[in-house]
Amino acid sequence: MTRVAVAVIGVLLLAALGLAAFWLLGQLIVGVGAFLVGTASVLAGLLKFLLLAGVLCALVYFVTSSWRRPG
Repeated sequence: MTRVAVAVIGVLLLAALGLAAFWLLGQLIVGVGAFLVGTASVLAGLLKFLLLAGVLCALVYFVTSSWRRPG
């Protein structure tokens, strides 16, 4: 009877360890996903800034070049 109890406890502990490993893997995947989403958000903001800066710089260049006197 003792062997059966020890075997059942062993199986339960292995099942709990397996569930804990899956939970930990899920937490790791969630962390990596949050990092990737944050990085994509920062890069999207940078891209918007660079596009706006490029348009504004082109506009400033066009306006200042039209005010130049020829010769």
